[in-house]
Amino acid sequence: MMEKFVADAVHETQSDLNGSFVTPLKELIEIAKIYFWNGRSKEAQQLLNQLLPITAIREAQHLKLPVLLQLGKIKANEYVYTNTDPESMFSVLHEARQLAEQSQNRKSLADALSSLGTAHYFVDLNASSAIESAAGQYKEALGYHEQALQIRIELQDNRGASESYFQIGTVYERWQKKDLALDFYSQAVRIAEEHHFLYEQCEPARHFAFHAFQSGDLDEALKFAQQALTLREKAGFKPHLPLDHLLLSDIYLKRGQIETARQHAETATRLGEEMGYLRAVSSSCLTLGDIELAEQRVDAACTYYEKALRLGQELRLPLAVHRAAERLKRLGDRH
Repeated sequence: MMEKFVADAVHETQSDLNGSFVTPLKELIEIAKIYFWNGRSKEAQQLLNQLLPITAIREAQHLKLPVLLQLGKIKANEYVYTNTDPESMFSVLHEARQLAEQSQNRKSLADALSSLGTAHYFVDLNASSAIESAAGQYKEALGYHEQALQIRIELQDNRGASESYFQIGTVYERWQKKDLALDFYSQAVRIAEEHHFLYEQCEPARHFAFHAFQSGDLDEALKFAQQALTLREKAGFKPHLPLDHLLLSDIYLKRGQIETARQHAETATRLGEEMGYLRAVSSSCLTLGDIELAEQRVDAACTYYEKALRLGQELRLPLAVHRAAERLKRLGDRH
């Protein structure tokens, strides 16, 4: 009788101990995600990095994987802006992948593979001096995204599948395979709309807008760009809002709606500065320079282009440097 009482007491104590760890840690992981979605990446990563040592405790060891997945996803998604510390990003993501494989957690494995694909994509993108890709670029990104998609289809993870279809489309876009890219974007949107996933509709809409803009269909471009911004704001994901505003600014500038273009470019600048995403600020300076030039304010345009160049050099982004230097050269050739 006494043995059973002791055994029950030990079991209850163990359950209480497990619960004491599991619930608050899960809540803190979710809070970190909320911080990131609200443009406060620094606080999000600080919180997750503080949780990692706690997951060394036996009762909390199974929570190391979700902490690493969230941390790795943040690092991968914002690398396009920061272009810093790829070693830490890949270390976190490879450890997450390893833990997912060891625990045979297929959902987490797909998430780790997807974030690895995003990480490799942005590393290649940031190293490039042109929109079109060189031979061999983005192959690792594509491989990871295809693996993630296969698992997500098997698991009927519709949200994840929608994300993977979009990410695969971005690789084909870089390879100048427009029809394939648009097909994958369409598949992503179909799933997202069918299941009412707001966030997963944002990026395909922005890329539809970009392709329409490139082809000269400004009405179609404006429609999709406004849709992307509206969806992003409804979904509540702040980090990529500068991209939406910058595309809208470019479209309005092309349409001759100068003041509306300026408003969107200035909003992108403000958001980039708030979040510490200097690449967004650099891109905004290029657009603001273009706006000033459209109004024949050459000195003001030059000032913006010089700031864009300086930020591009600081961030070691060849494409940003090339675009700013090219604009400054054109200004110099005019005098």
